[in-house]
Amino acid sequence: MGMTSTPRRATLEVDAAPDATATTTTATADEDDAKARAWVDGRAATARALGVACACAARDARAASEALGDVALDPESARAVSAVLGPLFSVSTVLFIVRIVMTWYPSVPYTKLPWVVAYAPTEPLLKPTRALVPPVGGVDVSPIIWVGMISFMNEILLGKQGLLVLLANKQLG
Repeated sequence: MGMTSTPRRATLEVDAAPDATATTTTATADEDDAKARAWVDGRAATARALGVACACAARDARAASEALGDVALDPESARAVSAVLGPLFSVSTVLFIVRIVMTWYPSVPYTKLPWVVAYAPTEPLLKPTRALVPPVGGVDVSPIIWVGMISFMNEILLGKQGLLVLLANKQLG
């Protein structure tokens, strides 16, 4: 004797507002189960992809560490690197801010002075960034992304508790 499967039904009453009447929605539990399974499968695939990416990054970090060997940054070297990176980050930030302003005026002749001073050094970085992050609502956000990245790197390396500052003061290592 064969058993026939009948879909389970669930009834849900939802109040839209305190003074509104309740509405009733009926759906099969099988449909809900299928949606839940699809959602879980999607999340599992994402987790697997992240796991693979993390493993690759860890492997690459280990390979870079092995290639560098035991190269330690002494306080003098940390001060020298800080002396180069500080002005580099400052000039880069100013150039990218000029590029932000240039995006407001698309008719700016970027191949002529003074605009080429900001265009030439920043465009090699902005072009691949635009490929990854397309303009949002017609606004090029790639210079904003670079200002944020430079500010982050400046804080991590050269801020009050930055890695190079701590190394230069012999508080790290």
